[in-house]
Amino acid sequence: MLRKSVQLFTAVTCLCFATASASDKSAEPGVHQKAAQLKMEARIAAERGEFDVAVRNIMEASEMTGDRQTATRARKLTKSAAANAAGGSPFADFTQIMTLIQEQTTPPARWITVDGEGGAMTAETLGVFVGGPAFAAMNALMSSDSRLLQAAEFARNANQNKNIRKAAKLRMVSIPRLEQHVRKLEEQGLPVTDELRNMAGISRIDYLFVFPETGDVVIAGPAGDWTVDAEGRAISSTTHRPTLNLDDLVTLTRTFGQTGPGYFLCTIVPKKGQVGAVQDFVKNNQQKLNAQTAAEFTQEVEQTLGLQNVFVRGVPQNSRVASVIVEADYRMKEIGIGKRQGPKGMKSYFDLLTRSEQRGSSSMDALRWWMSVGYDAIRMSPDGKAFEFSGNSVECLSENQFVHDNGDRTGTGKASRANTKFAELFTKHLPDLAAQDPVFADLENILDLAMVSALIHERGLGLRAGWTPDVFAANGDYRTRSVEVPQELMTAAEFRVFDGRSVVVQVAGGVRVDVADLISDKDRLQSAGELASRSDAATPIGQQQNRWWWDAVEK
Repeated sequence: MLRKSVQLFTAVTCLCFATASASDKSAEPGVHQKAAQLKMEARIAAERGEFDVAVRNIMEASEMTGDRQTATRARKLTKSAAANAAGGSPFADFTQIMTLIQEQTTPPARWITVDGEGGAMTAETLGVFVGGPAFAAMNALMSSDSRLLQAAEFARNANQNKNIRKAAKLRMVSIPRLEQHVRKLEEQGLPVTDELRNMAGISRIDYLFVFPETGDVVIAGPAGDWTVDAEGRAISSTTHRPTLNLDDLVTLTRTFGQTGPGYFLCTIVPKKGQVGAVQDFVKNNQQKLNAQTAAEFTQEVEQTLGLQNVFVRGVPQNSRVASVIVEADYRMKEIGIGKRQGPKGMKSYFDLLTRSEQRGSSSMDALRWWMSVGYDAIRMSPDGKAFEFSGNSVECLSENQFVHDNGDRTGTGKASRANTKFAELFTKHLPDLAAQDPVFADLENILDLAMVSALIHERGLGLRAGWTPDVFAANGDYRTRSVEVPQELMTAAEFRVFDGRSVVVQVAGGVRVDVADLISDKDRLQSAGELASRSDAATPIGQQQNRWWWDAVEK
């Protein structure tokens, strides 16, 4: 007799840049300082979707300071969550959790919500915590790491190369000087050159420097000649990665500037009524599902769920940034359901299912993946004038959501083994993914620029250099190019038959084929003394007159 079982997942994914606020670790904190640290960690945990951790941190902080009322509230929510998890029910009252975190974090965590129809919705359905730059909430830790000392030092005579198309292991671009050149072209009615649009051919940001004495805020990374691919993306001939993009820099400068929202995200959301329709279809037809009917069943599910809504927040819907994050989100889903081949070692969700998970149940769960800010560390010189980025800039996170009969979804704050494993593998193989598919390298560059923009604003680097954005500001004259980004994406579904009897159907968001051309925290900010000497060696003092870019020369 044929044994059947069905798992149906709606893969709700979002990409967000989550941020918070800062403090430097200068002495062993007292009770109130420890409590403040715990609450800061609670905010970061919430931004990462680790709501159980956030509530526990708030409870511990409240107990430290004698705030019995808040500690009791947090303890009850923790116990309720544990009881519900044990019973297979949704996470504890999510509204109460959200409220507690908002009340007990400083600055208060913000809750961004969108629904399948484009209006406000309840926190139980879907939401993402975001705020002002997360790295700014990380402690500055003294580091004895000598890795930087082993790398090549900057040469002081860094202005010999005048050929912007020549390869350089480390090229520097002064953002204020870049803006000055763009302003002059705007005033003269001339177009912005490719050299400016492609940021002197830099294809990755390794360093950020501030030079108060010359009024420069400088980014630095490998650079060289570039070509334009079939999708119009500038690709470095040296690193084979996309170059940095001026429009992205301007968009993110405005996002993280004084009047900007301080975050950005995209989310692909199934429409509530259609989720309910899929739920009904599964209930009425699951007895007919077997290895022979799986393809037809999956196609029916795909068509029933239909078009999903795409929401972009924090950056303009028609910006290049929006285009890249939506495209990267979609391709992550394709890899997750096995429709797109990842690099060696990358597996789809199907490949990660254990035998028990393959048998599963006939309930409908929402499987959520999203990408956020990664980085193993952001190393900072003691004087706060030099920063080095290291590790993956992108991190994939996961969560299982409970789907109710009416199509509502409730966050659980937890993820299944296979769900968690996919997110871990995606993060681990991000460098290989970026080498294989330029959209993921483009995404890395965007997060690097976002981190730079947020650092400049939150740490006052622009003010230290005496620079305030002008044409790059929110009300500035520079106009970024408009990019068409789809507001609805067609559902994509896939299935897998295990042992000839267990059928698993997985549903993800997608892009309609007729619009294919439109697809276009903590403890990581570390103090490193050797960066100060790097900053001195890279300084353009007296050397780079009227130049907005220059190369460092290795000794």
